[in-house]
Amino acid sequence: MQTAGKQKKKRDNSSRIRSGAAALCAALLLLLSGCGTASDGQAVRQQAALSGGALQDGQMSEQQMAEQQENAEASTAGTEGQREEQMPDGTLSVTFLDVGQGNAVLVEQGGAYMLIDGGNRDYSSFVVSYLKEQGVEELAYVIASHYDADHLNGVVGALHAFSCGQVLAPDYVTDTRDYESFERVIKEQDIALAYPAVGDTYTLGDASFTVVCPEVYDPKEDNDNSVGIRLVYGNTSFLICGDAGKAEEQAMLDSGVTLDSDVYLASHHGSEGSSSEAFMRAVSPTAVVVSAGAGNSYGHPTRTVLNRVKACGAALYRTDLQGTITVTSDGTSLSWSVDATQDYRDGDEVAAGAADTTGTSGTAGTGVTDAAAGSTATTGTSGTADTADSAAQASGGDTAAGSTADVTGEYVLNMNTKKFHRPSCSSVAQMSPENKAAFSGSREELIAAGYDPCKRCNP
Repeated sequence: MQTAGKQKKKRDNSSRIRSGAAALCAALLLLLSGCGTASDGQAVRQQAALSGGALQDGQMSEQQMAEQQENAEASTAGTEGQREEQMPDGTLSVTFLDVGQGNAVLVEQGGAYMLIDGGNRDYSSFVVSYLKEQGVEELAYVIASHYDADHLNGVVGALHAFSCGQVLAPDYVTDTRDYESFERVIKEQDIALAYPAVGDTYTLGDASFTVVCPEVYDPKEDNDNSVGIRLVYGNTSFLICGDAGKAEEQAMLDSGVTLDSDVYLASHHGSEGSSSEAFMRAVSPTAVVVSAGAGNSYGHPTRTVLNRVKACGAALYRTDLQGTITVTSDGTSLSWSVDATQDYRDGDEVAAGAADTTGTSGTAGTGVTDAAAGSTATTGTSGTADTADSAAQASGGDTAAGSTADVTGEYVLNMNTKKFHRPSCSSVAQMSPENKAAFSGSREELIAAGYDPCKRCNP
């Protein structure tokens, strides 16, 4: 004898069977009549599945589950395709400010601004005034790549002049007054300070940037502690790595971070100690920007780096010859405020007022002249001129046009580290008096005596 509960259950099951049978009959009638579209057929099948058919509640046939999976995958694929085709609306501007022998880069997208470095003290007011002219009221990010004066001083000035969302900086300390000023303004303005790690990604409007260095910190070489980023907007990209040298470049290569970029700001102002061949191959830029001071005493950019720019076929832009440079991206293409330069004179040749005889191939070519000079730089047997180690430098070493270079110069020795520096090098101010000594003579004499040239000032 059946209980009431069992009878109710039996009636419920019978009802589900009848409902499912009715749905299946309706589906068959629609299909046989030829009145249903493909979407109607799909809807009927789905309704049959939801009605239960001859199946138990919550169950679907393998065929029905496969159909639903296919539909879901097709919908997802369509959405992803739309995302891939979608490009940012608007433009990104990246301005390489002419701050002499230093770095300062202003980035803007969608009304959001980021400042990367700010040049030395002499250019701090220029950086602030330039930003105000562009309508900057607030900086979303400020990046201090490292704590050398030619990068940091303008950052301090900007932090005093503008509100800032967040400062990104390398995780090390120095005992310089410039660094003390940096720490003080961070504290006084209560600015969020972060020491980013490789792989950290941030957004600036519709643009984004990812930290690519430093992987490790070198207590003896500030330059190789530089915070570097890869900035991406649509299909365009920019690589900016402060004063990163070959050691930090190799660390980036070893880490496997993405370096391929359309625009590369030559690290360390085009120093010979940066932009190695392997690194340049990995970056594979279509354009290289050099931020250096006109007639600087460091020989920047060096012949070695300029030749590497030629070798990779990149267009060359130089603040020492062209002033402030802006490149604008619409997400697919780049437009520049100035044409690429064909002047491949190295820093020493520019300082000496030599004519450009290298052209774009490294041999006698365009012959771009400096009207104030009247002298010509000669090429060696290799077809390139390399004067970085022959001309007198820094304090009294630059030669006038047409004169004979003096191979002697004034240097400052660190008797503890066994390195020699230009008197203007920022490392000199950090030396202990007991380790410091002056030297007048040639760099060859110092090398023969066991001293190494400073990687920062490259004497």
